[in-house]
Amino acid sequence: MDIFCIHTTYGCRKRLSIVDLIIKEFDGVLIDEYGWEHHKIDGKRYDIRFDRSRIEWACDCPAFKFRRKHKIKYCKHILEVQDIKFKQRVAQSRGRAGARVG
Repeated sequence: MDIFCIHTTYGCRKRLSIVDLIIKEFDGVLIDEYGWEHHKIDGKRYDIRFDRSRIEWACDCPAFKFRRKHKIKYCKHILEVQDIKFKQRVAQSRGRAGARVG
């Protein structure tokens, strides 16, 4: 995977892969050719995925791989992405929901 160097706001150099760069540019989500949503959390190197067709979450972290054997569906990374998505949807829906008419 190609690695790109970018300059941050404080002048530090940071190394990102092309996938990380695309995800960062498009609100933290990349949708691949199979319809999977790929999410990233700042400071974490794990690939958190959501399959829309099967409504199923997956993560590359060791905790998710271990817990899956014990029928536990989510790791803390998946729960964090779900929380972020929920907050984004709530913020979007507040636009005109409380507006008075007449």
